[in-house]
Amino acid sequence: MFGIEVAKVRQEELWREAKERRMARALRRSRREKNDDQGPAELGGVGVRWGLSGDEGAVAELLELNGMPRWISFEERFVVAEEDGKVLGAVRYRTESKRMILGLLVVDPWAGEERLARALYKGAGDLARELGVHEVVASAARYPGMAGYRRRGRGWRLDVRHLPLRGTLQS
Repeated sequence: MFGIEVAKVRQEELWREAKERRMARALRRSRREKNDDQGPAELGGVGVRWGLSGDEGAVAELLELNGMPRWISFEERFVVAEEDGKVLGAVRYRTESKRMILGLLVVDPWAGEERLARALYKGAGDLARELGVHEVVASAARYPGMAGYRRRGRGWRLDVRHLPLRGTLQS
């Protein structure tokens, strides 16, 4: 009985994730149809997008470089930062009602941690807007503050509703 309940919860999570991605794709498609010629949002030369199943290997390598187990990349959802088609950083996320919660941040240590962290936190705000999320919450030490988040309690918060509009994000 317990296994069936776990499977149902996991199935609900997968359906929710698929729905979020469909909504994000539809929003990007509608922006492209309006001839928004600003192109993909790039932050300091780094493109930020939703992590895809093909990114799991690259995220696993980043985890290993940072002394963490590789299996995390196959069980969690990530927002990724890439440059020239190579995944250089990722931040784990989950969503709740009108809220996106950012967790573990991993970056390629030779690619500039601060630059990638700032791009990931700013990009996560833009991606959250696509989902209709009102707030992004992060618990990292200093990087969210450098990306426009405000300190509240023990964490950092970004009110997505007050962000300026940027160009269409990469799919």
